[in-house]
Amino acid sequence: MKSIKKLLRQAASALESEIETVREKPSTDILFNGVRQKTSVGENTDYAFECHQPAIRFAEEIKAKTGEKELTVHPVSYEDKTVVLRFPENLGKSISEVHLEWENDFILKRTLAEILKLEDREEETRPRLKRLFHPETSQLPGTEVVADGKRNEAQLQAIEKATRCRTLFIWGPPGTGKTDTLGYIIANYLKNGKKVLFSSNTNRAVDVGLLSSLNALEQIGADIKPDKVTRFGESALDDERLEDYQFDLQIEKIVQKRKEEAGEWVDLLARREKALRAVEKRFKNGKNPTNNQELELKLIEQKIEDAGGLEELEDRIDELAHVSERKELWKKQFVATTLAKVCTSDLFHDLDFDAVVIDEGSMANLPYLMVLASHAKWHMVVVGDPMQLPPIALTNDRTSREFLERDIFTTVSDAENSEQLFAWHDDNPEFTAFFDTQYRLESSLADIISTVFYEGRLKTGKEPLQSLDQLNDRAFHLVDTSRYSPFLEQKSGERGFKPINTVHQSVVVRLVQNMQKRGIVMEQVGIIVPFRSAVYDLRNRLYENGLRNVEVGTIHTFQGREKEYIIFDTVMSGEQQHGRIRHYSVRPLDEQKNGLSVPRLLNVAFSRSRRELVVIADMVHINKMYGKKFLGRLLKRMS
Repeated sequence: MKSIKKLLRQAASALESEIETVREKPSTDILFNGVRQKTSVGENTDYAFECHQPAIRFAEEIKAKTGEKELTVHPVSYEDKTVVLRFPENLGKSISEVHLEWENDFILKRTLAEILKLEDREEETRPRLKRLFHPETSQLPGTEVVADGKRNEAQLQAIEKATRCRTLFIWGPPGTGKTDTLGYIIANYLKNGKKVLFSSNTNRAVDVGLLSSLNALEQIGADIKPDKVTRFGESALDDERLEDYQFDLQIEKIVQKRKEEAGEWVDLLARREKALRAVEKRFKNGKNPTNNQELELKLIEQKIEDAGGLEELEDRIDELAHVSERKELWKKQFVATTLAKVCTSDLFHDLDFDAVVIDEGSMANLPYLMVLASHAKWHMVVVGDPMQLPPIALTNDRTSREFLERDIFTTVSDAENSEQLFAWHDDNPEFTAFFDTQYRLESSLADIISTVFYEGRLKTGKEPLQSLDQLNDRAFHLVDTSRYSPFLEQKSGERGFKPINTVHQSVVVRLVQNMQKRGIVMEQVGIIVPFRSAVYDLRNRLYENGLRNVEVGTIHTFQGREKEYIIFDTVMSGEQQHGRIRHYSVRPLDEQKNGLSVPRLLNVAFSRSRRELVVIADMVHINKMYGKKFLGRLLKRMS
């Protein structure tokens, strides 16, 4: 394992390379039907558009083209999939279409700045980073843990270890109750008076983790005041239980309360000013103040004196008019936010927490985790599954990409495969935990996943479903499309690998139509494909056939998600070229080109269903190109 100094230098170098790549490949989007807002200032005019790229809010400036006009616009806000953009001129009541391009490097630049700060303060931060990369076997005095009586043995051990370990790695395969147990870990920290930072990659995961923690606090009867808990950043879930914990709303309430508190004193000073002017006017007219005027002024001055005097009262009003968000954040005992927010918000600068808990930690890149570790005084808990998706990077620099795509589990264990990961876990029970019972998947599918991905260590705690939906009492089905002679085509005029398999698209459409006839609600169905371009093609094909409520996405899209029914379309067949069919393997599905990422990708794809999984594959192509590889072996087990 490298020294902390070398790791920090490597992190800085990798981030610089990633920033350079992102600038060369700016983000783009096309937005429609922008509506002019009343918030416009001067010649600048704000327009609101529906937008599905939250990262646009971090753009420092955006190149915009609408019609023949080319403009520079700036993001004002992004909430509820609506972005408000500020244009330098008024373009009318609405904008029908605008093409956007921006450099999406804000988070990377701020994270790099944080890494450089850690380098400058290496003597101070080294112990915390060292505990992350070189976990200690020595432990702190433990405390009695409290749970809901429903935790299994592995989960209870993890909760208990979290109270003693300086660093704890929890390996939780899909459906093993990671998030629920994480809630009880946080609840026990809070019950014991510890200050906790909870973080994850996505807003949705943060919301789910926060709700889990609030539920756990209620279950164990821990009395934590609501104003001591905050959700920092934008929520993804539309859940009313989250409203009282939104940091922005909490600040608004404080501001309103302070305005009300200041209002009495502002009125008092206004009355004093008015009384003094009335007295001054009498003097100018050669008259003495009336008895009522003298009495009123005396009463006002007495109130001011009782409040500490004029100067102190003015200072108090000034203080009430300003709220320090940093001070308010520091008052919180439990903060839930994304990794990106911790790395980019100045409010977290120098804030320490007794415990830092990270969900989906196997998907977080190492620079993020370094920044988070620097905030952890006593405990750091990383929850994830190193057999699911690792972080992703765009840089073409091999060394930088390998560093940014290395997850914390394989980094600390120095493992190259699942066997070495399990050996690391077995050799280090003091700071590792493995959740060995899953409750999501049907046993027939869970048995395959346990055998292929987890050395047979994953048990099933779920009662089998009595359902007519399943065939032959199995929760998985393989549809071999080779009898239909499928073949790939490439999108004409498109750059990069953009495969189209029209035969597979037709099979998916017929399959979904049959599911609909069986009474399956379309919102319960998810379709996974390994290529982003195939998402849009398949989504359009479904729309054309009136199937508009089925979610289609890549494997990365469904990470951390689940549906009752999952269809996984491998897409790949031989490609038709000059009248011949050419077979070849591709990076997402070939471990010779993509290493450990292949079993991770397939593990995610195969473990998203609660009830039923259908895999669509051209087995002639699979056997030819992947027969002895991971995908081929997995599909053969299914068949």
